[in-house]
Amino acid sequence: MSRLHLGSSLFGLLLALCGNPAPAASFDCSKAVSFAENTICAEGALGLLDEQLSAQYVRVLESDANPNDVRQAQRDWLRLRDNCTTGQCLSASLSQRLGELTQQLSSPAKPAANTENKSPVPSVSGSAQTSAVPAHSSAVANPSAPVRSAADDHQVVLNLKIALFVMAVLLLICVWLHHRGAMTIYQDYTDALWTSLTPILGIGTYFVCSAWLEIPTRYSAIFAVALASLMAVQVIVQTYRSNGVSLYFLLALFAKMALMTFYCLMMLLLFASNASKKRDARRKRGWAVAATTAFVFVSGWMCRHRQFSSIDDYIAGRT
Repeated sequence: MSRLHLGSSLFGLLLALCGNPAPAASFDCSKAVSFAENTICAEGALGLLDEQLSAQYVRVLESDANPNDVRQAQRDWLRLRDNCTTGQCLSASLSQRLGELTQQLSSPAKPAANTENKSPVPSVSGSAQTSAVPAHSSAVANPSAPVRSAADDHQVVLNLKIALFVMAVLLLICVWLHHRGAMTIYQDYTDALWTSLTPILGIGTYFVCSAWLEIPTRYSAIFAVALASLMAVQVIVQTYRSNGVSLYFLLALFAKMALMTFYCLMMLLLFASNASKKRDARRKRGWAVAATTAFVFVSGWMCRHRQFSSIDDYIAGRT
């Protein structure tokens, strides 16, 4: 009976170890809140890579004559890492930092021989925690390989923010000119509705053809682009009829595209990631309804005439 009891106990322990592996990470996964921390706790391979970088950082910190400089360099890197919004950016950032630490540790000025026998420290302070990144095998095997740095991605994000800010300022100028009567953005409700439905129907046509009708992706894209292009031609024609050949014609077209761009970006940000809780999903749906309501209200407010014209009159230019 003792042998049977011992065998069953060992078997239960083996099942517990194999069935519920603890996530490897250099920090407590129960306190993970950011995108990087959640990613590292979600995948075991990324957690092992995170521990490797954490241990390397501690070795450099203990072997460097100026540990404050090492800590400051780690803080600067963390700020760049936190600007990443994609797995590729995080992978490049982690690989680049791991290569820098490895090179710094193996430098002749550093006592690398004394640090080889030091045991890896499983966790470091909050400022030294490394991120969980999708690790590509080539990047891990060769950390010094040329990869896209986090600074490059940060510059791209900064340029995008500047472009959106400039678009917002120009849109406000266009709305002001429309309010003064110098130009016409939307002639009436039909013009606003047609303009808003142009990208929506194009995207909807693609998904209906590819997912529901099971048409090949290439032909679905052709159908979607053709429909959106035909509707866009009518938008351009109507904008020309309302403003003529002038700078205001270009500004009116820009205002229509900028308004739709901001609305689509807002919807994309709301539904880019799946909500993990019902409360989060309900909150996202609420924000989506509020954004759509605001978009409809602003579009209607910018109409020159508060009325709907028939589709025949709109297409023929008799509005």
